[in-house]
Amino acid sequence: MQERKPFEGFAHHNTEFYQSRPWRRLRAVKLQQDPLCEECLRRGRTIPAAVVDHIVPINKGGAPLDLSNLQSLCYPCHSRKSATDK
Repeated sequence: MQERKPFEGFAHHNTEFYQSRPWRRLRAVKLQQDPLCEECLRRGRTIPAAVVDHIVPINKGGAPLDLSNLQSLCYPCHSRKSATDK
């Protein structure tokens, strides 16, 4: 049986970036600073964040490693935002 690579079949055009050490470190810092979903907080809910999202997507010119371009989101909020970004 052939060994599968991470994310095989679900390749994201920025997969290499999201697996990089600088991104993983910055993601950890962001989740430590803002452990709750920022979108849910704006709506009065306290939901743990699971994803660090680029406010302005990288492929639309957003800074990839700038904390001011990042937000902590829960999975549902991230899915909604990703759908509108496309």
